[in-house]
Amino acid sequence: MGFVPITFDEYIEKHLESNPSAKEADLRKHLKSAVDAYKNGIKCSCGNDIWVIGSASVGNSCFTCITGESNPTDDYEIDSAIKKRGNSLPR
Repeated sequence: MGFVPITFDEYIEKHLESNPSAKEADLRKHLKSAVDAYKNGIKCSCGNDIWVIGSASVGNSCFTCITGESNPTDDYEIDSAIKKRGNSLPR
C-alpha cells in the first residue's frame, strides 16, 4: 500500500477533530511550511522526500525516520505531495 491522499483542508479538519486542543492557526502555519519545504525540494537528513504531514509536527523528515516504519499503510499524506512524488514509497 501507500499513502492515503488527503487535501490540506480535509487534513486540518481531521486533525482538529482528533486533537481538539490544537490551535488551527498554528496547525495551518506548520502544515503550510512543510508543504512549502516539500515543494522546494527539502529532503530528510537520510536523503528521502519529507513526509509533509509528519514534518508539520516534528520537522522536515521522511515517513521512515519519523515513524520507524518502512512503508506507509493507510497513513495520510497531502494529495499534492503524493502527486509530485508519484506515490512512491520511502526507500
